[in-house]
Amino acid sequence: MAEIVLNQVSKTFPDGTTPLKSASFTIQDGEFFILVGPSGCGKSTLLNLIVGLEQLSGGEIRVDGQLVNGLDPKDRNMAMVFQSYAIYPHMTVRENLAFPLKLAKLPQTEINHRVSQAADILELTALLDRKPASLSGGQRQRVAMGRAIVREPKAFLLDEPLSNLDARLRVQMRGEIARLQKRLGTTMLYVTHDQTEAMTLGDRVAVLHQGEVQQIGTPQTLYQQPANLFVAGFIGSPGMNLLPAQINGTRLMLPIGEIEPAQQPPQTGNQLIAGFRPEHLRYIEAGCESAADLVFEATAEVVEWLGAELFVHFDTHCPPAWLQTDWPAELSGKIHADGRLSCVARLDPAVSIKKGDRLLFALEAGKIQLFDRQTGCNLHNDSCNRD
Repeated sequence: MAEIVLNQVSKTFPDGTTPLKSASFTIQDGEFFILVGPSGCGKSTLLNLIVGLEQLSGGEIRVDGQLVNGLDPKDRNMAMVFQSYAIYPHMTVRENLAFPLKLAKLPQTEINHRVSQAADILELTALLDRKPASLSGGQRQRVAMGRAIVREPKAFLLDEPLSNLDARLRVQMRGEIARLQKRLGTTMLYVTHDQTEAMTLGDRVAVLHQGEVQQIGTPQTLYQQPANLFVAGFIGSPGMNLLPAQINGTRLMLPIGEIEPAQQPPQTGNQLIAGFRPEHLRYIEAGCESAADLVFEATAEVVEWLGAELFVHFDTHCPPAWLQTDWPAELSGKIHADGRLSCVARLDPAVSIKKGDRLLFALEAGKIQLFDRQTGCNLHNDSCNRD
C-alpha cells in the first residue's frame, strides 16, 4: 500500500497545450480515490504522470515519501489497468496472469501461487485454461485486473476500465471492483468521466475541469455542498437546477417566484445564481395546501418514468431584463433566446402525471444554494476560492 502526494503537478506538451495546470492533493494509504470530469479535463494525463508514462512539466510526486519524478514506470511499483483490456489473445487466462511475473523472473512456484490467489479473488479459477476470445467483456476485464493484482503493487491505477462494457456489466463490475479494493486494502486511483461511478465507488472524489481541480471531498460533500457551479451541475444525475436570481432588499427574486433566503443574502441589487436539487421540489396534489416558503405552478413538458423514480421536466422564463446579463457558461448555455429555461423535478414514481399537466410545486428556502455570478463560487462554501 502507498500514500501518494502531489504537489503543484502540471503538464504542458511541446505544442503549448496544457491539459493539467496544477494539482495538489494527497491520496491516503489504502484509499479508493476517484478522478472524475468531462473528456479533456486532464484526468488521464494526471494518471499517466503518477505512473510515469508522462514526464512532469512542474511540481513533484511522492510515493510513501519517496520522490518519484525521475523514476521509470517499472521502478514505481504501480499497476495500471487501461480502458482497453490489453490482454494477449493467443495466451490463456493463466498465461496472461503469469506474464508480468515471468518478465520479473520470479520462481515458478511463486508465480503459480500468485496466479492461483488472483484467480480465486476474481473468480477466474474455472477459466484459467480459456483464451480471451471465449470470455465475456466482464471476464476479460477481470483478467486485466488479475494481471495487475499478481504484481502485488503499491497502488492500482485504473483508467476508465468499464467504458467498453454494456450498462448491465458496468453495474456488475462496479460492485466487483469496490469489493476487490476493500478485500485487498490497496491504494486505488480510478479515472472516469461517469459521475455515477465516481459517486458509488470512491472514498473521496476529485472533480477536474479544464486542467484544474475544482473540489475534493466525499461523494456526500460534493453532492450536498458543491464548491462552485461546475461541480453543482456535473455531480448528480440529473445535475442541480440552476436559475438566475437577484436580491431585492431581503428577498431573493427567481423566475419561479420570490423567497426569503435561509441565510443572509448579499447586498441589494446583486445578481446571483440559485441552485436546488431535483428532489428538493415537492409536488403538491390538487386541492392540497402547502406552507412551503415558495409555491409555484409549472407545466409538465417531458415526463420520464424510470420505475424507481419519476423525472418531470418543466420550463420557466427569465425576465427580459435579465437576458442582457453576462451569466456564466453553466447557466447561459441553458437559457434559450426567448428566455426559456428548463428545470427538472424528481418525484415519487407512484404519482400519476402526464405531459401537459399543470402542476404545483413547493420549495423550501433552506434547500437553495447561492452562487456568485462572476466567480461561480458557492457563497456558503468556504472551500471555494473567490479571489
